[in-house]
Amino acid sequence: MRMFFVIFVLLAMAATFAGAAVNSVYYGDSPRIDVDLASQDPDPVEPGRIVEASFKLDNRGVLANDVVFEIIPEYPFSILPGEGAVKNVGTLGTAQDTARSVFVKYKLKVDQNAVDGNQEIKIRYKSSDSESWATIDNITIKVQSKEAILSVEKFAAVPEAVAPGSKTRLAVSLKNHANSLLKDIKVTLDLGKSGDEETPFAPVGSTNEKVIPFIDAQALSALEFNLIADPDAKSKVYKVPLKLQYSDVLNKNYSKTLIVALVVGVEPDISVYVDTTSVYTAGSTGDISVKIVNKGLSDLKFLNVKLDKSEKYKVLSPYEVYIGNIDSDDYETADFKLSIEKTKDKKLLLPIVIEYKDANNQEYTKNMNIELTLYTKSEAKKLGLVEGNGTSWVLVAVILLAAGFFAYRYWKKRRK
Repeated sequence: MRMFFVIFVLLAMAATFAGAAVNSVYYGDSPRIDVDLASQDPDPVEPGRIVEASFKLDNRGVLANDVVFEIIPEYPFSILPGEGAVKNVGTLGTAQDTARSVFVKYKLKVDQNAVDGNQEIKIRYKSSDSESWATIDNITIKVQSKEAILSVEKFAAVPEAVAPGSKTRLAVSLKNHANSLLKDIKVTLDLGKSGDEETPFAPVGSTNEKVIPFIDAQALSALEFNLIADPDAKSKVYKVPLKLQYSDVLNKNYSKTLIVALVVGVEPDISVYVDTTSVYTAGSTGDISVKIVNKGLSDLKFLNVKLDKSEKYKVLSPYEVYIGNIDSDDYETADFKLSIEKTKDKKLLLPIVIEYKDANNQEYTKNMNIELTLYTKSEAKKLGLVEGNGTSWVLVAVILLAAGFFAYRYWKKRRK
């Protein structure tokens, strides 16, 4: 009995080993050929370039005779001239044969407009053991532009120049220059630094970061940032970094930092009038002082004052006076010497031309008329603007009387 049990165990083990040996040789009674892309050079290949694709054929079935391998060229791939689509592989051995693996190579041209990504290529094979072709699916070649470029097509702030304490909207248009979509796009406006100083902007209603799920190939996508300028922001141009982060279809990550410009500025507000004068009556000559007051938030630069000619007066001094800079909430004066012609007008209009630039070098020209009030001589005397002639005559009379008195005394002494 014990001997029978030992013999049974030995027979069972032998059957197990025999079965294992048979399965390692073939899976049934026909060839089973597996095809894989062994390599591509370059990897990935750029659109418009040539790629060498190496396909590996493995036979996991019985012996395969007269194997023929064919690549079916479809967009975006094409066979190079002189390169045959069909290649004779010959006999493909079994798993017990060291020659069971064969490599087949093709040189393919990738279309110039090929979309980036894993592009499927169609292939098939057959052997003398089968009348029909076996088609292999899901074999792909990596196509990728040299760099998936995402750029800022344009940007604009509305208003173009924001006043301190006011809001602006920054609109940014992005363009995908790649031949495939770009995804996971993150756009960050760095409001921390502009050169060596802090930017005077803060986001309103949202953060300084925007996310776009994807942008199709050669497509545009727009986004906006709502910002507010600090109340004490200086009028100038601020260079603000704009960071772009994104991925392509092959999950390659990209990051770049660009610069956008935001302008803080406000139209200058000036006031011009006659500050002091020594000219009160028609027909007189004297000096006038014109005051220019900068009431705005922006400093003024290169300010020049010009008094135009007129038939009602003559300018005895230079027509133009260069002032230069006037800070916000400050003033300067320009002096002119005038000779007023005879006129019955109570108001004399002085045509003044003011030329200047703001803090952002925007040029301005203001043409205005400032008033010079004229009085009659009696009105001027009454108001104490000029000295009256009465006092002078009294003084002359006193002098004459005194001279006559002393002359009379001298004459009387001579007679004695």
